[in-house]
Amino acid sequence: MAALEEKFLYHIWDAGHLLTPLKTASGKTVQVNYQGQFNTGRGPDFRNAVIDLDGQIMRGDVEIHINSYDWKAHEHHEDPYYNNVVLHVVMNAGMQTHTVKEDGGTVEILELQSQLSDDIRKLLTQPEPVSLKDSAGFCDLLSALDADSFQSILGAWGLRRFQNKARRFSAALMLSDFDQVLYEGMMEALGYEKNKHNLLYLAQAIPLKDIREWQKNGLDALGLVAILSCSSGLLERCGEHLDERLRKLLEEAWERQPFFARRVQIDWQLFRVRPQGHPLYRIFAMASLIHRTSGQGLMEYFQDRVLSDNADPKKVFQAFSQTFSETVLPGSEKLPRPGKGLISNIYINIFLPISYMYGEKHSDNEAQERIIHYYKSFPALQENHITRFMNRWLSESQARAVSKSTLLQQGLMELFHRYCRYHLCAECLAGRP
Repeated sequence: MAALEEKFLYHIWDAGHLLTPLKTASGKTVQVNYQGQFNTGRGPDFRNAVIDLDGQIMRGDVEIHINSYDWKAHEHHEDPYYNNVVLHVVMNAGMQTHTVKEDGGTVEILELQSQLSDDIRKLLTQPEPVSLKDSAGFCDLLSALDADSFQSILGAWGLRRFQNKARRFSAALMLSDFDQVLYEGMMEALGYEKNKHNLLYLAQAIPLKDIREWQKNGLDALGLVAILSCSSGLLERCGEHLDERLRKLLEEAWERQPFFARRVQIDWQLFRVRPQGHPLYRIFAMASLIHRTSGQGLMEYFQDRVLSDNADPKKVFQAFSQTFSETVLPGSEKLPRPGKGLISNIYINIFLPISYMYGEKHSDNEAQERIIHYYKSFPALQENHITRFMNRWLSESQARAVSKSTLLQQGLMELFHRYCRYHLCAECLAGRP
């Protein structure tokens, strides 16, 4: 078998190119309900995976290596950031059956070399994954399409991407409820690239069910912001982002509230974070939303205020955006609020897929159809490094079409993540919708 890099293993894991049923090195059966979110920051390679290990549903992180001994070689056994790993995925396990974490716990090893799909075995002899800086050559799929075929095929991939997101949230619901999944998803998106996993971790460390119980017992908006900002250590690192009066109010509220006293250890990434994108402001925005929905619940609030029999896509998004413009904390009215680009990202990547699953759970096919309509009708999101790279492979007219449609843009991103990043051209052509 040809040599390969860890980043190719990431693709194998993320795309599910594995034989089933899977077995760990110790002989336990593994079913991957959700492969997790790829982590671009510190810590394990995939966060918040959901696996079934011999009938036990587990949620946690997944670390991927070529060899099992890389765990120690990379000093993960001395790093508490890896203590939430629930599965160690490797190409070669050697004689090892378990991996030992910093806290003394053990984790099962999943050896891939004998459990790869036939297609991926053949692809291991293909060229190295493509660099985002490499734009040479042309795309056999896209360059041969007329305008109608291009939009049809890319639209199918965009719809598939949406459905994949919905299934991932469905996996998270196995261990949670709609309010918590929506809370976690929105917090993660509010963190941007640098702090998305940090805000997600905070949402998991201080779950919504606990907040709701505290609210029943008198927790107000100020106390909620104080708990989230002080327990995470973010308030003490906010610099000039808050005036002294509001900072003092929060510190006093933190000391006074009887609900939560634990410090949550989070490695905030604040270097070169734009002032308006500081995670403290995002906590303010989310706390206001949580406080306003205390009597109704987060998901029901959005169902009534945003999705209730409203068939106009523009009005639906306008109603969704409005929920982020309100504040319930005196003194925070002039602080930066989430911008339209960020709200659009939350709407497309978090809110609509979760709402789609909500409709499925309640057997509301009409609601699901409306949500797909909103998704297909939405204009393109802001460009990112992936869409900019993929545009190099498009004709001028194709690029123009993508720049106007989230559906086509998401389809292009799905192609990149599945195939283009790894030069899997033959597999892409064979799997064409």
